[in-house]
Amino acid sequence: MKNNMVENPKIILIGSVNSSRKTLEKLIEHQLNVVAVLGLHPDAAANVSGYRDLKELSENNHIPFQYFSKVNDTEIVDFVQAKSPDLVFVVGLSQMIREDLLEIPKFGLIGFHPTRLPEGRGRGAIAWIILGKVQGAASFFKMDEGMDSGSIWSQVNYDASENDDATSIVQQILEAIDNALDAVLPNLKKGIFITTPQDESKATYLGKRNPEDGMVDWKQSALSIHQLIRATTKPLPGAYTYLGTKKVIIWKASVSEIANHLGVVGRIVIADENNGVHIQTGEGLLKLEHIEGLEIESLKVGQTLGFNFEKEYHKLSERIETIENQLKNGKP
Repeated sequence: MKNNMVENPKIILIGSVNSSRKTLEKLIEHQLNVVAVLGLHPDAAANVSGYRDLKELSENNHIPFQYFSKVNDTEIVDFVQAKSPDLVFVVGLSQMIREDLLEIPKFGLIGFHPTRLPEGRGRGAIAWIILGKVQGAASFFKMDEGMDSGSIWSQVNYDASENDDATSIVQQILEAIDNALDAVLPNLKKGIFITTPQDESKATYLGKRNPEDGMVDWKQSALSIHQLIRATTKPLPGAYTYLGTKKVIIWKASVSEIANHLGVVGRIVIADENNGVHIQTGEGLLKLEHIEGLEIESLKVGQTLGFNFEKEYHKLSERIETIENQLKNGKP
């Protein structure tokens, strides 16, 4: 559908991550009339994967900039209202925009999602793409009251290979944004804004993923664990396991080519300078390449990774019993 639009519309961008910055760069490149940028304050960005501060880029291009912690706060709504925008781009924002802000732009809001909508609506898309559950795409759409359900403005696919991880997928997303916006921004500057309704019969939804979903189950195959590690590596929180009670984040690993070793699931079967550290999984060995939480060189053959709840419960019970006996006998 063709939407009535003014020539060189006044635009505000709201965002806080890599895709937000890329979108702003493209708006500047195509000389769109960006009247303001709202960026998440660094103090509120502790749990935001791929956070980017947009202040410097905005100010270097003489665009008014405003930080926010909560995008629906009254002062933010008043700031946007004062700019009288025709369009508001909302890219890379995890906060829900409320009605007071939704109603301000004359021609609506443009949202972004990294899957081929209507497939893969919802959150946690990067991990689901790498896990092979959904097709990746840079999808820009006119926002409505639904979840990622508005009419498509521009859409460019990208494909995840078996070697891709979250880091490389983010790069593919940025390249797809480049192409998607190059296709429509020249027309937008002329006042041409055409969207296509999504086919609701093909809509699928992605369940939210939490950091704890990255816990490694060593009973799974080396291939499956490797896929999980790729799906959760930086800029995401990472796959993780335990050595005793010590948390170990696995940022990079590979499926081992060594086939002549066999051990207990989760146990280190090889650990030397020449071959590295290899762990027995439910099927095959996994080679650790980059971890956080301890030095990889400190790992030794025979150590077992993974949290053993029964073992730790038994150890804790023994400690409690020891403390109780000491108190009973008057010992500190």
